[in-house]
Amino acid sequence: MRRRALQAGVAALLFAVCLAVYSATLAPSITWKHDGVDSGDLVTAAYTLGVAHPPGYPLFTVLAKLATLLPFGEVAHRVNLMSALVAACTVGVVYSIILLLQPADIDGPSMVIIACSSALLLGVSQTFWSQAIIAEVYALNALLLAFVILLVTLYRRRRDRRWLWMLGLAMGLALTNHLSAVLFVPGALFLIFRQGRPRPATWLVTAAFFLIGLGTYVYLPLASVQNPPVNWGAPHTWSGFWWTVSGRIYREYVLGLPVADLPARIASWLKMLAQQFTWLGFALGIVGMWDLWERDRDWLRFSLISFGAVVVYSLTYNTTDSYLYLIPTYLLFTVWMARGASYLVREDLQPWISERRDLLKARSRLVGLISSVLLVLPILSLGANLAALDLSEDREAYDYAVQVLSSTPSDAVIIADTDAHIFSLWYLRYVEATEPAGVVVAKGLFHYQWYRDALSWHHPQIILPEIQAEPQAQLFVFIDANLPHRPIFLTDPDDEILNRYTHTQVGALYKLGVKG
Repeated sequence: MRRRALQAGVAALLFAVCLAVYSATLAPSITWKHDGVDSGDLVTAAYTLGVAHPPGYPLFTVLAKLATLLPFGEVAHRVNLMSALVAACTVGVVYSIILLLQPADIDGPSMVIIACSSALLLGVSQTFWSQAIIAEVYALNALLLAFVILLVTLYRRRRDRRWLWMLGLAMGLALTNHLSAVLFVPGALFLIFRQGRPRPATWLVTAAFFLIGLGTYVYLPLASVQNPPVNWGAPHTWSGFWWTVSGRIYREYVLGLPVADLPARIASWLKMLAQQFTWLGFALGIVGMWDLWERDRDWLRFSLISFGAVVVYSLTYNTTDSYLYLIPTYLLFTVWMARGASYLVREDLQPWISERRDLLKARSRLVGLISSVLLVLPILSLGANLAALDLSEDREAYDYAVQVLSSTPSDAVIIADTDAHIFSLWYLRYVEATEPAGVVVAKGLFHYQWYRDALSWHHPQIILPEIQAEPQAQLFVFIDANLPHRPIFLTDPDDEILNRYTHTQVGALYKLGVKG
């Protein structure tokens, strides 16, 4: 009982420490930092109960909507706080996984210290921390996949079908937050079948729980039919639903990295992995893999299958932010790292202490020595990352949107390009604006019929002529129809548009005039 109380107390302390760190460095609003450009889209979709960019992220949207109901702070800040909460929970879950996999021949206090130090190092690692303080889906993805790892480990240890049922639910929910969660399925199935084939009835109940979790996707058509201002794909129709959920708009990036670029990305990823945990932590992870191979080969194979699948997917996904997909691999590496530390304590430190009882006779001194050594890594990582990751003063994205909307009349049409500009303007226009503001038109979405339908629904004052033409020609027809009646601005220079119309620069914007 005392041992369980100690473990629970340390878990609570871990959660509190990580939450305090994240809260102190939390972004106060939407942000462009830490590859958080999508935060404007995600927060706006949550606040308006809309549909975010594919695959829609229904679980994140629903939870973020609940976060927006908090009675303090800016709306985006509340959603950022949700990320901090789930990230701090993730650290606690990883701590629990490490304890579940502890070797039988290492004393309890030592293992608690190792688990605490390793999990804390994950919590203050560069990439994980960066996503814990912004409105993005990766912190929630990490929590759900941490539960997947925990539940499959519990099932392997106790063979209780109820863990398998909960595993089905967790996997279903994970897929409603980020489709890359499917990469953990092969490894989980391997570990399950290594314990024997579950009964058909068990599989049926597990499948039912999986479908319950996956059923969160029903949110998308229910939200879409209400015509929210952010309504990607209009998924209340079957074609729109499949377009959104399948992420068709992003398929070209999957396995899209040129082969010539792969060596450089692999080298970059290895360097990044060492940066997360320091070179000492990296070395401990390698030792931990070796120890698992000797003593728990099935769990190592499960983790390697999952680790490898995520690495291949993220390395070959041809976007600059694909490194964020690697966060689930950091959960597994943390377990390997803890296992490496326990190996060194078990095989080297404990025998050394035993031979020198005259130097360290008391058990508490052994625990103190271990803790003072192992806690150095997260403390160093915290100090090294704090200045670079702190977003507590970052209002660049919010200030940009304020400047644009305040410098344009309320009857203006603002044609925005780049996700950073579009999403920040959406956030201010549909979430924070207290006065009438111009119509924000996303240039890259204008050729989609569902997007023009949404514009027509929410902004009937603008003219949207029907025309079948290539995207740029559609935009020209739209500009020609509306320019005599209202001012039109561009957020970003577009040579084709600027060469076609006269224009003047107004701050960072371009105001269009008659055809040139």
